[in-house]
Amino acid sequence: MAEVLITIVVIGIIAAITVPVVIANHKKIETAAKLKKFYSNMSNAVKLLETEFGCPIYEIPNIYMDGRDGYELMKDSLQNGILQYINYTSIEKISQNDNYYNNINNIIYGNGDIPIVYLNDGSIFFADECTDTIIYDINGEKGPNVMGRDMFRFYFMRNDDDRPDLAQSLPHFSAVWFDPIPWEENSSIDISRDTIWNSCKQNGGWCSALIQVDGWEIKDDYPLKL
Repeated sequence: MAEVLITIVVIGIIAAITVPVVIANHKKIETAAKLKKFYSNMSNAVKLLETEFGCPIYEIPNIYMDGRDGYELMKDSLQNGILQYINYTSIEKISQNDNYYNNINNIIYGNGDIPIVYLNDGSIFFADECTDTIIYDINGEKGPNVMGRDMFRFYFMRNDDDRPDLAQSLPHFSAVWFDPIPWEENSSIDISRDTIWNSCKQNGGWCSALIQVDGWEIKDDYPLKL
């Protein structure tokens, strides 16, 4: 009987150690897979949109709107642009009166009503003040609603008059951007993994970029708990 009890205790200890690890690894794999799928779908949509108009996305008229333009113009910009090539169920208004908005009001920059897009797989994305920057929420309106855990930022390419080479050197849809990196007009873009990792750890804002540069894999040194 004593041996049986010892065996049960040992099994319990092993399970207590291994089960959380298995669950955490599954969460990492699931999150990375959803981000890769979203990135692939949006990248393909950008290419199709650019083929339709015969120019880069940043040259398409009325493709970028911000919160000052109002909800309807932002919605039209998405519907007449990228959403033509994305499978989605609906596009709704999210405002300061919504519970979800209140949960994420420390994440988005805009203060007015913004369009939120519900995708077929239950995930959502919405414009972060401007329609050139979006936040993707892998599990919809469920928690924890934290950047780098279930919410991730992506960018559509904007042309920069001072740095026309940016349009050539960066993808037209990407999690990697240059805002946190000091740069000068004639400098090269040097975005190291360490810089991205530190930004992810500090505020979660570049966690999507970290996963992208790691080949759509969440590695063991990922700084946030999913």
